[in-house]
Amino acid sequence: MLVCWDETLTGDRNRIFKYGSCKLLIRFKKISEDTGSWFSEHTSLDTIPYTNRYKPLTLEEYPETVLIANANIYNSDELARKFKFNLHSDRKDEIIIHLYKKFGLLRTIRELHGDYAFILLDGPKSYLVRDVMGTRGLSYLEYPNRNGPVAAGFRASLLTVHDLNQDGRIKHVTPGTVVFCDRQSVWRRKVFGDVYQVPCYLSDETGLTTASSARPDGTPTSLGQMRRKLRSILRTIVVQRCKNIGSVGLLQSGGMNSMIIGNILREEQIKGLRTFFIGAKCSHERYSAARGAECINSQHHDITFDVTQSINDIPKVIELMETYDPGQIRKGLLLYTLCKYISERSSVDVLFCGEGLDDITGSHIYFKQTKSGEEFQRILDSNLSRYQCREGLDKIASWFGISIVFPFLDPLFSSFYLSFTDEERIPRFGIEKYFLRVSLDHSDIIPEEFLWRHREEWVDSASSFDKFWLDKLLKLISNKIEKELYNKKEELFKHNTPRNEEEFYYRELFEMHYPDQISLVPGITRPLCSVGSDPSPRRWSIYGQHLSVDFIKTIRDMV
Repeated sequence: MLVCWDETLTGDRNRIFKYGSCKLLIRFKKISEDTGSWFSEHTSLDTIPYTNRYKPLTLEEYPETVLIANANIYNSDELARKFKFNLHSDRKDEIIIHLYKKFGLLRTIRELHGDYAFILLDGPKSYLVRDVMGTRGLSYLEYPNRNGPVAAGFRASLLTVHDLNQDGRIKHVTPGTVVFCDRQSVWRRKVFGDVYQVPCYLSDETGLTTASSARPDGTPTSLGQMRRKLRSILRTIVVQRCKNIGSVGLLQSGGMNSMIIGNILREEQIKGLRTFFIGAKCSHERYSAARGAECINSQHHDITFDVTQSINDIPKVIELMETYDPGQIRKGLLLYTLCKYISERSSVDVLFCGEGLDDITGSHIYFKQTKSGEEFQRILDSNLSRYQCREGLDKIASWFGISIVFPFLDPLFSSFYLSFTDEERIPRFGIEKYFLRVSLDHSDIIPEEFLWRHREEWVDSASSFDKFWLDKLLKLISNKIEKELYNKKEELFKHNTPRNEEEFYYRELFEMHYPDQISLVPGITRPLCSVGSDPSPRRWSIYGQHLSVDFIKTIRDMV
């Protein structure tokens, strides 16, 4: 789905074009005479599940208002009851139009609880909006001689097709930002929130919205009260995402993140819950994932990741994720293989994922190297601003008709957890997520055998300790690149110059899909402490310096 504000971009009203290996039929329709805006319907001539997801929504009482959204709004029914709105469809994003017409855009955004990116057209006014976590992508096409966007959509790859002049720049709408056009046809940007901001829809019986608000006059609140609040929020963010959904799956690693989600799903008695593990044949996490599935009584699927087959998927992964960042593409390869399996062999259409918890809690291995609370916070802020990976994972899943859900990226959780002091959130005794683990100890949210397990990066846990699938991937990539071109990498790519053959190969493929679109990738993920140069901790000198289980149990007993 695209929206165009320039009639010259629409070309023929009906035309067919190649999108990757597939063909799409485009039909353009006029939306508004006031703005001269058009939207395009992309009908697949092959099998592309996602193309029919983003249908424009108009309501009979507001014919001039059009909503095109990629959204899951979790408090839609509550808002309809609260403000006495009559909903006319089963779409949860319909509430956006009602709120907008009653309160305006900014109040609407403050009331929404969900994951969303949407385009809203209202007479001469146009709005492009993304939530603060940026799990759903939204991009726009800009020309140097024009004021503001000339087209916008949920996938940059479709914008490149419509860039007939070949001189446009594709940009992401930054999370927590609205890009809008007023009645004078002047485009502006406004930041409306960040991950630290307490959502206005937050209300509960304890009255605790942040850790600091729980400490009137600077006096410490009961630690037990704060831990109970944290457990309550974890339940809420998972349960709210279970309402009115289809067949449910869980990306299962056997680690703490997935087991929190899985155990709550079990308590909610989700019927037909399926768990999915993906890893190399010799992955050391395979047993833990199977044991976790047994604890939550799910139907478990064990998928073997074959690098020799998956290397052929790299071009598609780069096209979907819109990046050449090795750290993101490695994750994307695993998810692409997993989603392909799910779409072919199960009926799952909603996949829960534990991504995001480690960014919010500061649980990556390099956080253990921080020397102070200030350094911890600086690196944490940098991590939270990297929304491209979670956006890319969503685009891969949606390609296969699957909605991927990240409960831990709910502002309800992030605003509360991030309100604790740096000293409370930093790793203690070398244990990451220490405060969260202590808060969940002796609770029924997560089985004890998984609570104190050391964290592993997804890419690393998909291998054994002595055989790393990435090593094989790098050898295969080395055989694919032209050495003469690689030696000219500084001349070919002056922005974010590749440092090795893997980065060079990804960059070449990226430029094939998105030529000269440097603004799509602001930077490459690299360790923020001096622990190594590769995104994977398996290649760092500190990898393997884990605490023994006995030591962790000793620390736990001291709490």
